[in-house]
Amino acid sequence: MFLVETKQKKIAFWDKIKNIKHFEIIIVVVFCAILLLIYSSTFSSTKSEENTLTALTTEEYAQYLENKLSNVLSQINGAGNVSVMVTLSCGVEYVYATNTTEETTSQTVGGTTTTQTTTTEELILVSQSGRDSPIIIRENLPKVSGVLVVSSGASNISVMLELQKAVMALLEINAEDIEILVGK
Repeated sequence: MFLVETKQKKIAFWDKIKNIKHFEIIIVVVFCAILLLIYSSTFSSTKSEENTLTALTTEEYAQYLENKLSNVLSQINGAGNVSVMVTLSCGVEYVYATNTTEETTSQTVGGTTTTQTTTTEELILVSQSGRDSPIIIRENLPKVSGVLVVSSGASNISVMLELQKAVMALLEINAEDIEILVGK
């Protein structure tokens, strides 16, 4: 008896809701709002993670490369203890978002037409925490200008060549930018 009454109440409730004008639109709007909330919470968490990963100073980036290279190069057969020092050509370069406007003017004097084009670029700023900051489109990490490798196994010429080939492949630099020395 109780189940029958509950079922009848549910049916009556849905009948009342279906009689509301534009019921389908309301359902779609509520569904979209829920999806938007889920998407925005996911997007904001990945954005903050991305900022912490890319916010490296030049020194931190050099240290990161040195650690990675030391770990990889020490895995080469016969290399032994490996220490690496990396020098960078410059700091981090940022490419900012800009609004570009172009204005062209033409002037005709005595049968000669002169056309002048003026291009203006303006940084796009976003207000964050009460201050304006430009939008960064891309962050170009500095290029490696030289690498010093000190390896206890570098007295063996084949190990030295393997170390050199590995550094050239990993950092995309030329052999003349790499110095390999024998360590203790």
